[in-house]
Amino acid sequence: MEIEAKYIVPDPAFARKLRALERVNGFSLSTPTRLRVRDTFFDTRMNDLLQVRYVLRIRQRSDGKRFITLKQPTIRQDAIHRRPETEQELHIQKTPRVLHLSELPPRIKKLVAPIARSDSLVPLFSISQTRQIRMLRQGRAVIAEWSLDHVRFRAGRRTRAFYELEIELKNKGTEKDLAKLTAWLEQEYQLQPAVESKFARALEFTRGT
Repeated sequence: MEIEAKYIVPDPAFARKLRALERVNGFSLSTPTRLRVRDTFFDTRMNDLLQVRYVLRIRQRSDGKRFITLKQPTIRQDAIHRRPETEQELHIQKTPRVLHLSELPPRIKKLVAPIARSDSLVPLFSISQTRQIRMLRQGRAVIAEWSLDHVRFRAGRRTRAFYELEIELKNKGTEKDLAKLTAWLEQEYQLQPAVESKFARALEFTRGT
């Protein structure tokens, strides 16, 4: 289960303020790691996954790693998003133009196969992000991953860019820790929750809305 808080960061100046933080309500922030990522989303030509609110993604990272992830429907409460997530590293040279069910990792195939009416999964669209990733710690324990993202959409000549902050719980973190973090951010910075996922916003953008 993926549990994370998602916030809209209104502008580059605000993003710089967040980058400058060293502590967040008693939690320390590690030295940042910068990653560029390109996410390509797949579905059948009949949009079978979209119809049941599943999201299948291959993420290509600037460190050379690639991951395939299946996200199931989200339950949102204010800034907190909860959803089942299945992820596995892929050892491939490039993101394929077509994915076949037989090529999916077994855990993901088990979830996708009953829904897909076709063996072939094709790209819907891709988005690019530059992520500044830091670990939130309480002592030595890693509580959450803090990621300040600069996200970019492109559809033909149209482009859109924005910033978003994601705080994803790790094994040592609890929902109480996340509630403490979100309360502080909302009080100190008046950050507004990100209601929609990046996928949902990109889908609207590619459709011209």
